Amino acid sequence: MTGETRAGFLERALGVVRVNMFAQDSNRRYLWTSNAIMGVEPNDILGRTEADFLPPEIASRAIAEKEIVLATGEPRQWTLESRCDGESKIFQLRVEATRDEQGRINGLIGGAIDLTSDKQAVDNLRASERVLRDVIDHLFAFVGVLDLDGRIIEANRAPLEATGLTREDVIGRIFWECSWWSNSPAVQERLKDTIKRVRSGETLRYDVQMQVANGRVITLDFQLAPLVDETGRIVRLVASGTDITWRKNAERELQTALVRTELALEAGKTGVWEHDLATGELVWDARMRHLFGLSTEAPVTVELFESLVHREDLLKTREAADAATDPAGDGEYDVEYRLADRGNIPHERWIAARGRSIFEHGRAIRMIGIGRDVTERKQREAHVHMLMREIAHRSKNLLAVIQAMARQTATAGGTAKEFETRFTGRLEALAGSQDLLVMQDWHGASLHDLVRSQLVHYADLIGNRITVEGPDVMLKPEAAQNIGLALHELSTNAAKYGALSNENGAVHLTWTHDEHAEEPVLRMSWQETGGPAVSPPSREGFGHKVLKRIAAHALEGKVTLDFAPGGLIWGLEIPTSYIVRPRTREEAEKAEASPVKALSALGAVPLGGRV
Repeated sequence: MTGETRAGFLERALGVVRVNMFAQDSNRRYLWTSNAIMGVEPNDILGRTEADFLPPEIASRAIAEKEIVLATGEPRQWTLESRCDGESKIFQLRVEATRDEQGRINGLIGGAIDLTSDKQAVDNLRASERVLRDVIDHLFAFVGVLDLDGRIIEANRAPLEATGLTREDVIGRIFWECSWWSNSPAVQERLKDTIKRVRSGETLRYDVQMQVANGRVITLDFQLAPLVDETGRIVRLVASGTDITWRKNAERELQTALVRTELALEAGKTGVWEHDLATGELVWDARMRHLFGLSTEAPVTVELFESLVHREDLLKTREAADAATDPAGDGEYDVEYRLADRGNIPHERWIAARGRSIFEHGRAIRMIGIGRDVTERKQREAHVHMLMREIAHRSKNLLAVIQAMARQTATAGGTAKEFETRFTGRLEALAGSQDLLVMQDWHGASLHDLVRSQLVHYADLIGNRITVEGPDVMLKPEAAQNIGLALHELSTNAAKYGALSNENGAVHLTWTHDEHAEEPVLRMSWQETGGPAVSPPSREGFGHKVLKRIAAHALEGKVTLDFAPGGLIWGLEIPTSYIVRPRTREEAEKAEASPVKALSALGAVPLGGRV
């Protein structure tokens, strides 16, 4: 093939790729450029340097790279991003030094390829074969010319350098047998078929993997097109390719991020919504529709959305939207609202909506956000608030009881030590009842556990001198507290003055509960026998008041207190409204298997006796 013919082929081969070539002298003045650069026409470029017409940030980079080439003679290659005609573009540039007959650097020659499209033809190249060859070799793209049998006639330097090959290694070889494709027999077969089809006039383009130096595999946007002569006859095949590995990697990363986002939204039961503020259109995904009890087919409008929001919360949703679309604000949409009562929403449901407005020219055009069900959190918050109010209420009541205990104990007279002993005992009794209630989240306390806690100091007498009999029931907190104080006073009195103060006395504690009676009540009886002779006390102390008045008054019941000579008899009758419910067998067995231990600010109070 003659030099003129080869140059013609190479020039026409450049027509299938987007490329710009240029030549400069040693002062970087442009001697020639194949196309306009950044919108500046070639005639306006000749004789000028980059600093005269390129944007400063692009010119400074180009000047720095080209000065290195002029100083070292080594070629330079770089990538730049710019906007041209309102469109973002990515270019790959390569520059080499030119030399005179003595080998001295006398200028620059280079090329740039537009990676945003591989279909733009390279036009207006009318240079010598040497210039054309140099320009092609500087292209950071893969360009080759094949004969109709698929043998390589020409190949530019880029694919050769990428694989560590020389022109001699590939010229004359069958295209699909080159080392670029040796890693995949399937790719080789596809290339065979591609060459056959392009010979028939087709132009084929697809992504293909190519093996380069060190076994690294890249992805090419590959194209094979027929080259025709003046008569329209196909005479050659032109192969070209652009490295799009970075784009493929970005696509994979984006897909991975989308999958992760989808999984996160699914795990959080979070819906996604979008509001086109220009058209008023609302777009909800399936999860968002599910939150509102809508079918997947139902169209969503602003009117429908507002009809689904609880009317007491509608105003704040509108105010949140107004704030988010205000150009003076931060564009954030953040609101929590209830859904309106409907048959397919069986209970109060809360939705938390978060979003952000997108502005153009100072005007909000879209809002994008998410919504999720926060009903459980709202219920927990309401429960915590209720508990805090309950704790405050119970604390006030407890402090009032303690204050009364202290005042009444002090009026009994005696030394400070005696006051401390009596008052501490009563506090421990009160603390024991409180601990039982805490263990049941203040729902109530087992009467069995209450008796066990108040008679713990006499555990060795239970079953011998102390008999306890009665069904296990759950008492309401106020009943547990007052009955606990009464049992403490009874047991303390029995130990000091009554049946437990000698070696022969006995105590019989019984209670009955008939919830089916005409007037259902809980009846308790404490009867002492065998102790010292009993006589009514000369004055009424705090313990007497607890037994006779406080329990009856606080629990709307009836109390009998008989100081019979044979032994004290105390009876209590209260409405069954102070009983939560009978304790189940499973709860009773669990309590038996795990001994109760009451801990209070007064110290540990062992409750080790079994009732």
